[in-house]
Amino acid sequence: MTTKTKVNGTAKDVAVAVDDGVAQNNGVINPFALAEVIADRKIPWKELPNAPRVLEEILQTPYEELFDPAFGGPLYTGLKLNSKLELVPERSPLLDVELNLDLNDLENPLTSLNITKLADLGSRFNTKDVGSIEVTHAEIVRQQYLQLTLRLPDEERLKHLARILSRDLVATISHDARANGNAKDWTPPNGTWGDPGRFFNEGTEFSDPIQGAVANCYYIAALSSVAWAKPFQISQMTRATGTSQQSFKDMVRFYKPDSGGALDKQIEVTEAVPQTMGGNFIYARSSESAEIWPSVYEKAYAKLKTGISGDHPDITATAWGDCVWATAQLTGGKRFYYDTANRSDDTLWNLVRGNSMSYRTFNPMTAWTYSTGAAAERHLNYSGATVVASHCYSVLGWAYYNNRKYIVLRNPWGNTEATVATFGGTHWMYDISWWRPITMNIVDGTFAMEAWAFKHYFAGLGVAK
Repeated sequence: MTTKTKVNGTAKDVAVAVDDGVAQNNGVINPFALAEVIADRKIPWKELPNAPRVLEEILQTPYEELFDPAFGGPLYTGLKLNSKLELVPERSPLLDVELNLDLNDLENPLTSLNITKLADLGSRFNTKDVGSIEVTHAEIVRQQYLQLTLRLPDEERLKHLARILSRDLVATISHDARANGNAKDWTPPNGTWGDPGRFFNEGTEFSDPIQGAVANCYYIAALSSVAWAKPFQISQMTRATGTSQQSFKDMVRFYKPDSGGALDKQIEVTEAVPQTMGGNFIYARSSESAEIWPSVYEKAYAKLKTGISGDHPDITATAWGDCVWATAQLTGGKRFYYDTANRSDDTLWNLVRGNSMSYRTFNPMTAWTYSTGAAAERHLNYSGATVVASHCYSVLGWAYYNNRKYIVLRNPWGNTEATVATFGGTHWMYDISWWRPITMNIVDGTFAMEAWAFKHYFAGLGVAK
């Protein structure tokens, strides 16, 4: 059948395999990459005794509020929830915040309390009706005190956030078509273009692509899924452009979705990618040191989306999209969308098994979460499960242990695995010609979640084949 849906912001006819198939655009920034851009240095996350607390300090946001756009945190900069609880692009209001940075902490109204009675809250919350101020949490402390938690007004929270997300930084991590345009050569503010390594170390692996500081999780998850299910699909095609061995361009092929492999565009790019002035990656990178194929594929995708003729496309233009559509652009496969609300956990588990051989997907699959916990039928606390709202994950296959059915997934951040109903051992999958061990207790973004929990926390999954 054919149904009408939005793909990359444009209404298109989408051939789906099921009557209730749905596509969803998603986007969320990798907080670890964003923190490194703010700090302008590479942070050894795996060596830190408490990485979440370091994220809180750098991003100035409680860890439990990072993973849902309902809290208005920095990971969803350039996106907003509309009245239908759909996540949609917006020009970030942080670009218009005026701050007086010369005030000390005593003079600064953002850090000044001066509250001795409840009536003093009126001016802080710009209301005469103090009783209308929403209480987000109430707790009795030591049986003697009532401790209330109140969310600051949106305008004040924006000003707090603007103290760590400067205008230049916001322009680096979110798209502003009004300022950048799409067809212009572009360089991120306080950034530069450089060639930081070689295309491959050995070859493509599903664990290579790591998302950077832009909300294109859907594309990085698609890259990982294709590298896992169809490893020969990702290739390096290069041609010389000068007598020097360093003068060459790579060609990346993109296909027409649902075409069975019909070529859409052949995009040529050099291996120069955006970096901070300190020489660190801003956007996609590989989990393997000095390997850059995910960065080059992201750059080529940005060039495809912007239509730029030069070599410096706006990477922020890749934010927010459909992971199944992106997968089909990498393979030419036909798209199939499946929601979770109208399917049992057994049906979802069998959908993955039907696209797998020896536990491993041979058709590239992805899955996505709800736009916000409140959009699910049963309102979800995503942070409590360490699952991220409006986020795309790669589906790697399935497992079955102790009479429990699992779906194996990967977070394109390369870390932050789910903590609810997961399997912590080693699972073996047949990877083309050998049995590969997937160790679930290593922090690399890979986890196996029970099918019932997958149905609960995820909104849908899809495949391009």
